[in-house]
Parts: sequence; structure tokens; C-alpha cells
Amino acid sequence: MDSAFHDTPALLSAWRDPNVVQGEEVLVAEMDGRIVGCVTLEDKGRELELVNIDVPLELQGRGIGTMLVQSMEERARAAGKYAVTVGTSRNAEGVAWKSLPWWQHLGYRVTHEEENAWTRSIGPGVREIRMRKDLPTE
Repeated sequence: MDSAFHDTPALLSAWRDPNVVQGEEVLVAEMDGRIVGCVTLEDKGRELELVNIDVPLELQGRGIGTMLVQSMEERARAAGKYAVTVGTSRNAEGVAWKSLPWWQHLGYRVTHEEENAWTRSIGPGVREIRMRKDLPTE
């Protein structure tokens, strides 16, 4: 995978303040001085796109991902965004990635499915499930 996030020297050379790598803002969750999760975000005008979320497998199920998503949603509201968008995948056999029910539990609804450069890089027949959560306006 050609990503600065998997190569520390590449990450350090790509890093720009404030917390931006390759055009994506990076937010991290920390517990006891250890980074236990991260999200990357991209400003899409009226929406904020959650590009990637990661919590180590051994720490999943403790609410870290949920707290990261809620924090990112608060950030989006404070910036005047109308919605947050995210994508997950469906493999060539039609099986959705295990995160789909979790996203739906957090209030994200499926808007459509598509084939794109990202899905083609994974393999033939893979589709991206696009989701959206509208943010209440106050």
C-alpha cells in the first residue's frame, strides 16, 4: 500500500501542521500516553468525509472508535458542516465489511454503492458502500 501512514519516515516527511498528512487531517485517541486510535478527515465543503478510522484489534469493543467518531462529528458541527460521510466495502461475493452494522448503529445510513479507484485497487467486483449522517442544525 502506498501510504505515508504505514511508513514512519514517509509520515514524518509528509506531515504538515496542523495535523495534516497528504491533505487529510489526523485526529488521534490517547490513553495512558499511548495512541489507541486515529481518524483521518477531509473537508468536502458542506460535508466532512471520514476517510479512515483505525483502532488496534486488541482494543476494539471498548468504545474508542465510537468516541473518535463522536468527537469528529462534534468537530464537523462546530465547523458548520451539514453532514459526515464515510465509506466501507462490499467484497466481490457481495458480503459487506464487518463495520457496516457498527456505522448504522451510530446513525449512518447507506446512500449508494459504487465502484471507484479505491475498490478497483482492492480487486474486481469490490464495491464501496457510501454512507451519510446528517448533522442537526441548531
